[in-house]
Amino acid sequence: MSNNKIFSLGIEFSTQSVKLIVLDIERGDTVYKNKFDYDKEFPEYHTEGGVLKNTLPEIRHTSSYMLIESLDCVFKKLLNDSIDLNQIYIIKIDAMQHCTVYANGLFKCILKNLDSGNGLLKQLKPGITRSTIPIWEDRSPIEEVKFLTGILKKKDRIIKLTGNKAELRFPAAQIIKWAKESPEEYKATSHIFLLSAFLTSILIGKIAPVDTGDGWGTNLNTLNIKYPQWNKIVLKSIDGYLNKSSFYSPLEEKIGKMVDYDTVAGSVCNYFIKKYGVNPHATVLVGTGDNPATLLGCGGNIVISLGSSYTVNGAIKEITPSISGEYNIFGYTRGRAMALSVFTNGGKVHEHFLKKYITKSSIAEITKKDWDLYVQSVGKSEISSQDKIMLPYLLDESTPLCKKGIVRDDFKEDEKETNIRALHLSFALALKAHSSHLSKVNTLCIAAGGSKNPVLRQWISDAFNAKSYTIKNSEYAAPLGCAISGALFLTKTSYKEAVAKYVQIEKESFIKPIPENVKGMKFLITYYNELEQKHLKTWGGETLCIN
Repeated sequence: MSNNKIFSLGIEFSTQSVKLIVLDIERGDTVYKNKFDYDKEFPEYHTEGGVLKNTLPEIRHTSSYMLIESLDCVFKKLLNDSIDLNQIYIIKIDAMQHCTVYANGLFKCILKNLDSGNGLLKQLKPGITRSTIPIWEDRSPIEEVKFLTGILKKKDRIIKLTGNKAELRFPAAQIIKWAKESPEEYKATSHIFLLSAFLTSILIGKIAPVDTGDGWGTNLNTLNIKYPQWNKIVLKSIDGYLNKSSFYSPLEEKIGKMVDYDTVAGSVCNYFIKKYGVNPHATVLVGTGDNPATLLGCGGNIVISLGSSYTVNGAIKEITPSISGEYNIFGYTRGRAMALSVFTNGGKVHEHFLKKYITKSSIAEITKKDWDLYVQSVGKSEISSQDKIMLPYLLDESTPLCKKGIVRDDFKEDEKETNIRALHLSFALALKAHSSHLSKVNTLCIAAGGSKNPVLRQWISDAFNAKSYTIKNSEYAAPLGCAISGALFLTKTSYKEAVAKYVQIEKESFIKPIPENVKGMKFLITYYNELEQKHLKTWGGETLCIN
């Protein structure tokens, strides 16, 4: 590669894996992409899908140490694959939202003095106060969510203060729970990071702020997108509650600062320059959450991501919180916000059904042939009002908030084709049924692994009555969004111009809705809503009332 190349590096730390993409800023194309799964790369942590094993299903943690090692692993892979890191002039990270990392007073000092002769984990480990950390799938802080909901009713409700109902997976409840359970460790903790800010801090060798894309997913923010800041009312309420537990350590001192999306965090630190040959003039942008990064990487309008979980994600003109909690509001690019519906049950359910009905083995490695047989089992693409549907809650669900339990409407578990078809159809119905935050939809970008499923894509187009398309490298949409942010910063162009240059639509990927299916979908969406409401009333779980 010639020495005049200018590259932008985007890195994603998701639940299960790390993905990285290198963008040639001048040519506008991807020169490198790679990924690695935590399970395979770091078998010593014994994770399953990136999650540490636990006897309690509501507790979903990962390892702080594994994530630190993963950052070193990224740059080792770049070197091993002969990427000239001296040509990387800009870096940005995104990470799974809501995941928090905890560090003591030593951490800041360690960051300043990182030694390129040693690995990151060996040096940073003494600065970590919590070795296992909750991720977005964690459902354990029920009492803490009830507290936040109740105490802030007198202050005009948490949903009006922060844009979101009190969420089990959000840092506010998670922090309170840990502080109550481990007060001494909490007092010893000087820094509580969102994962994106934690990893960015390591890159620049100093404490980095969090951006609105991640900071608004905490239940700790204000709704002033023009002046990002933490919510004094919420923080004061949390501090007052924790002070009653016989210790006091102000939360605001631990969570640092919040800034706009794509703010400059600093220059890359000497550790990465000396150890890996990163350009000494490389700039690092503040990290963000995986959802805003995905939205930008898909073009910045509306995207449905079909990964291990499913999301419906779109930029919004007005910041209007969902009183029912159907969607969350996060910050986005400077002065803008986005809304997101999260479905915990997504690709993991397809994988479960494939193993149950196709391979008939829970341990056999899934092949492309298996996936082809699975999709073929769906049957014809035409639908009717007589098609069977289900509530696909293999895991505890986020939208709507309820406990796990697959609900089949008038068919049996052993009916292979009916189950597979109903799952595909029901996912399309659920995505549409819980997308009230979107205005009229004309086109949809569909991203992540499920975008390769033609039947599911067709039925999503039918449900939304909109054309859908995919982009090149759709599985890398989030790190691509980060790399686009870097390119935008260096070229001083607008987001619209950057998207036009760097987001490459697959020209042959457009799918149009089938008119007869659109009619059938309208009936089935109504029926799906009725089935969902009937189930929620019958189940009557406590956590349904947390809003």
